[in-house]
Amino acid sequence: MLTELLFELHVAATPDKLNKAMKRAHDWVEEDQTVVSVDVAKVSEEETKKEEKEEKSQDPQEDKKEEKKTKTIEEVYMSSIESLAEVTARCIEQLHKVAELILHGQEEEKPAQDQAKVLIKLTTAMCNEVASLSKKFTNSLTTVGSNKKAEVLNPMISSVLLEGCNSTTYIQDAFQLLLPVLQVSHIQTSCLKAQP
Repeated sequence: MLTELLFELHVAATPDKLNKAMKRAHDWVEEDQTVVSVDVAKVSEEETKKEEKEEKSQDPQEDKKEEKKTKTIEEVYMSSIESLAEVTARCIEQLHKVAELILHGQEEEKPAQDQAKVLIKLTTAMCNEVASLSKKFTNSLTTVGSNKKAEVLNPMISSVLLEGCNSTTYIQDAFQLLLPVLQVSHIQTSCLKAQP
């Protein structure tokens, strides 16, 4: 969707880095949905140790994969914050790139008013994506920390939601900084049209 919106602006910007960051975040959440908390894994480990002694795994790589799947709530929390930060940074970077391209645009570009409408849609899509990610991260935290006390889990969930809100604020602020760029672009276009 972001690519289509950027195409509507008639600027040569592709959201490759942003798409990769979003894909990594979504992949991480999907992978994390299958994760079991370390504490739950320890209980099941004791039960399965007897079975493992009877049936030893012949593939040591499978054991390593199972060990990698088990994450602590702190690891999930840190991954959530890092992913939100990366996606936010890429969104702001993309808006900065769009601003540069608008300033150095061709004479046959879209009018500033039309660009502003597309930029509103683009910013809204970015903010919705960040909000969606923060909700997915809190769901993941809730799943992994289901056996933790509320005093431990609630501050982490609140922190991820707060960072999601902060991220959308940063993106909206970056959008607000595009206003002077659109004004300059409009002035340049008007001057070019006024010349004989």
